[in-house]
Amino acid sequence: MSPLGDPKSPFSTVKQRKIPDIVYKQLVSLITSGHFKPGEKIPSERDMALDLGVSRQSIREAIYRAKMEGLIEVKQGGGTSVISSIKEALRPPLSILLEEQVENIFEFLEIRKVIEGWCAEKASTTAKPADIKEMQAILSKMEKAKLSDQRWEKADLSFHSAIAAATHNLIAMHVMEGLKDSFNEYFRVKKFRTKPERKDLLLKQHKEVFKAIKEREPRKAREKMLEHLDYVDTIINTDLLGKG
Repeated sequence: MSPLGDPKSPFSTVKQRKIPDIVYKQLVSLITSGHFKPGEKIPSERDMALDLGVSRQSIREAIYRAKMEGLIEVKQGGGTSVISSIKEALRPPLSILLEEQVENIFEFLEIRKVIEGWCAEKASTTAKPADIKEMQAILSKMEKAKLSDQRWEKADLSFHSAIAAATHNLIAMHVMEGLKDSFNEYFRVKKFRTKPERKDLLLKQHKEVFKAIKEREPRKAREKMLEHLDYVDTIINTDLLGKG
């Protein structure tokens, strides 16, 4: 972590009286400006205290306020990560809808097509080398995982989140973060209905989306993403409802 006064530090030294409030405002500013993105860990209390030149108690108060506002989540032993108030607002209604009526999975997919089709198209024009490298690393993890393995679920979700991150559009990133919990029920259905032999095809579809993004082909990136989600729609229809 950068020492106090280091120009590379994203924080500004705090001198005002209401220290926790000022720290909170800086933290919110860094989140809303995209310096700290959804899913990304923020510095530790110790490092923030050193950067800002304030007590750890002031940092704790600011973090607690940000947590109560639904901007971050604090995990015991896992650090503090940026989330989104969207996540807290969407979690109860979406989880209930997807748990009570499996057919709502298809409506969830329709929304994914709108959001993720746009994200894939946008990412193909905005993705930076680091974004491309991240997507490629995730695909490597998917190659090593089985469809029934939680590693596949995690990598699959990470890949789609990485595409949203590659748009460098804060709203898109926060919307995807807000939908994350709803993917759990989606994966529950998909896990029991997606046959092992389909892994090769699903992996191929993800790679085609990645290739289009990497080669800067917006229209193709969108088409490949929609083809992938249409396929998922079809196999759930066929296996779950006996249609097709």
